[in-house]
Amino acid sequence: MPVHNLMEELVGSCLKEYILRHVELQNLGEGKFADVMAITLNRLPAKYVSTEKGEVFAKTQLRAQLESDVYKELSYAIEKVTSFRRQSEF
Repeated sequence: MPVHNLMEELVGSCLKEYILRHVELQNLGEGKFADVMAITLNRLPAKYVSTEKGEVFAKTQLRAQLESDVYKELSYAIEKVTSFRRQSEF
């Protein structure tokens, strides 16, 4: 199993859930979705795993411990991305 950052999965999953609950964001687009992911991931600590056993352990611990931090950073990133889009429309 290659080394990978579990935060990418967690942030992606939380972002999809966030968008489902906020209808106004459902037309965010691939580019803006990627921008939100990048901003959020840059503001959170990486959580790397290299084995399936480590991945299972980390996933059970990560979601419960970091979900509120992830949603806080997602809100920040979405505000940045959507406010930039509003400013560039003028």
